[in-house]
Amino acid sequence: MILGYVLSGSTTHHVRAQLTEEGESHIVEGMLLVVEGKRCGKLLCRVDTITYIDELYEERTPFAEIVKRGIEMRGFSSLRYAVAELSVLGRIDRGRLEDARLPPEPGDKLKFLSNELESLFSQPNIVPFGTIVGYESLPLPLDLEALTMHLGIFGETGSGKSYTVGYLIEKLSNIEVDGVRVAMPILVIDANGDYVDFHETFISRGFLGAYRKVLRFVFPHARSIAMTKPFTRIITVDLDVLTPRELAEFIVAYRVGVPELNELQVSLIERFLRYAIEYLSTSFTELLTRNVNEIEKLFLEFAKEQSFHQQTVRAALAALTKFVDDLVHRYRIVSRDPTLSTRFIDEITENPSLAILDFSVEGAPGVPTLVKQFVVGYVAKLLYTKFTEYKVNGRERYLLFVVEEAQNYVPNQKLYPVGWSFARDSLALLATQGRKFGVCLALVSQRPRFVDPIVVSMLNTWIIHRIPPDDAEYISKLAGGLPRALEHRLTKLRRGVALVVGQMNALGIPILVAIPRREVPHRVGETNLIKSLVKVGTQSS
Repeated sequence: MILGYVLSGSTTHHVRAQLTEEGESHIVEGMLLVVEGKRCGKLLCRVDTITYIDELYEERTPFAEIVKRGIEMRGFSSLRYAVAELSVLGRIDRGRLEDARLPPEPGDKLKFLSNELESLFSQPNIVPFGTIVGYESLPLPLDLEALTMHLGIFGETGSGKSYTVGYLIEKLSNIEVDGVRVAMPILVIDANGDYVDFHETFISRGFLGAYRKVLRFVFPHARSIAMTKPFTRIITVDLDVLTPRELAEFIVAYRVGVPELNELQVSLIERFLRYAIEYLSTSFTELLTRNVNEIEKLFLEFAKEQSFHQQTVRAALAALTKFVDDLVHRYRIVSRDPTLSTRFIDEITENPSLAILDFSVEGAPGVPTLVKQFVVGYVAKLLYTKFTEYKVNGRERYLLFVVEEAQNYVPNQKLYPVGWSFARDSLALLATQGRKFGVCLALVSQRPRFVDPIVVSMLNTWIIHRIPPDDAEYISKLAGGLPRALEHRLTKLRRGVALVVGQMNALGIPILVAIPRREVPHRVGETNLIKSLVKVGTQSS
């Protein structure tokens, strides 16, 4: 099907084409097309704009007076056509994009993509992802090897970002390699219960892709869920994963809730923790799971021997007892036999599994943000420690760590001051070092500007849904620059459409992709406003 013909003046960067009737019916802005010519070969192009021209409605013509009088002229015979402006993305050569060497000639044909990308999909590291906008059955080739370079998925509430993460999980749960189905181990911080449906589906079906297990972790206050749902565990941690400094900083931060920590208080608690290990022969977890009065007595006896002001001692003791009262006794997440441990990392990587840490209202009832920050930081530190061990021992392992509502755990303190975050430091370490050891980080957020810019700069693939105007330019710069036409569209993308940019995009150019229906439903994102109002109205009448 011929969609248009190239006009004079086209270059190796920019093409103007007059559309045929078929072209006017099928082409939309942002769509990928092929210009085919004898001299230029096949050029992959993206439609930037479409302009409709009609001589009856041109400026400063004899028809201007008729228009002024409000007379309809559509019935009159006139010269009417459409012109598309296209950016040349490259010359297609055996499924790869090369630089365009010659511009198209006037009269060269504009066509749909057909089998030009087939050679890409024959590679074992490529999986099909969504469908390229404008095509019903042409997916974007996604390079899974580039997943280790980290991923960012951003979009406003209701734009479809969590749905897209779920779709990606489905793709990674069922990867075909030489006729064998394999799965990528995934650990998800589920802020709003968006991924619990995968757990429910695994329970009801008995399988999910090639995953051996789909585990759901809830906080101790949601123990009733763990007692009634298979493959559900309680979130507990081991404090000995942390260094004395890390634990001391969090203890002080938990009490004050601000980034500026009192160094004297931190230093005193750090010394106490080191003293407990060296002279009391006890671990952090064993020490802090003791009776509060016993901990207080040990601390005060230690503090007597130190040259700290009494005000510092009182403040440090208050921070220590608050940490123990809350995390150990109220929220009960500290345990000598933790569920989140190195054994757990072995379990989900040796037998590829999906693990969901449910931070929703149902899975974490009444749990404050600081406690969730601590758990995320703990998990990030646990992953870094374990995957470093894998690397040193020559055991190659991989895992995708998905963090929803990333701005709460790795915040940009200048724009989003949610308090000091142990999680931020741990995630920053994963972002900068984790790719060497097999930990793939995926940050998901409504506002990319609210995420720490250093960590965001470590991301090398972006899936961008509709975002606020002040985030569009920011994202464009971080992603290495976007064409102006695409940057403007970021604030207007319809739900379920995203721009894929970066290393995982095997085409190497920004592509608009429509996310298809998932196999596992996304019930959290469903609404039934009208049905609910009708039901209430019927009952009340």
